[in-house]
Amino acid sequence: MKRSERLSRESKTARSNTQNTPHYNTYYQPVGAPPKKRRGKGIFFKIVIGLIIIAALFFGLMYALSSKANVDDLNTIKDKSTYVPVSDMPSYTKGAFISMEDERFYDHGAFDVKGIFRALFSTLSDHNVQGGSTISQQVVKNYYYDNEKSFTRKIKEIIVASRMERQYSKNDILSFYINNIYYGDNQYTIEGAANHYFGTTTVKNSQNMPTITVLQSAILASKINAPSVYDVNDMSQNYVNRVKINLEKMKQQGYIDESQYKTALAQLGV
Repeated sequence: MKRSERLSRESKTARSNTQNTPHYNTYYQPVGAPPKKRRGKGIFFKIVIGLIIIAALFFGLMYALSSKANVDDLNTIKDKSTYVPVSDMPSYTKGAFISMEDERFYDHGAFDVKGIFRALFSTLSDHNVQGGSTISQQVVKNYYYDNEKSFTRKIKEIIVASRMERQYSKNDILSFYINNIYYGDNQYTIEGAANHYFGTTTVKNSQNMPTITVLQSAILASKINAPSVYDVNDMSQNYVNRVKINLEKMKQQGYIDESQYKTALAQLGV
């Protein structure tokens, strides 16, 4: 047999054997079978998308409702007869309010994430409910939403406070705050309260009245938490302790020095 014929026959035999040999694939599923659907994963994504849509609609509604608050209206606070901007006050007077209410006031925006977590930690660890609102948020609450108590108010409060922060300086916002809160005895500005309770003025270097002292500033800043309970003329032990804490904070944050701190404590009688 010729070599070419022998090679041709061997090739045909090999092809025949190959066709008769069963083939196997390495897929987990047979070729052509549709993949199994992962129902759990699909449901999870649908839930997530649904929650995102609901959240977007909710915040859209809150934004629309908060747009009714015109931050230009805050300028009307300046029309009060006893309005005094913080730039005209001693630094310790504005420091008394910052130390007590929002020590990071000049460092954050409309809301303070650190302050919220600090308040939450204090509430959980000391079982003493602490507020996490910034001074900016309190300005908005007092002016626009004073009688509204709800979760939605908090959202609107933050949105409006963010707009306010973009339009006004920090000193403007602080001035709005301490000139639009209740100090008791029908007093709603710090100048009016200083005149009424102490016969002093918050205007530094005034030629007409004595200037408010460190202790008097701390007393007024400590009073706004419960203006109808804390009596300036008959201070309870809780009130005295609150003022003392405020003085300590004022010293720690550099609004008063050691000498001023000791003088205030002596005047407080502790």
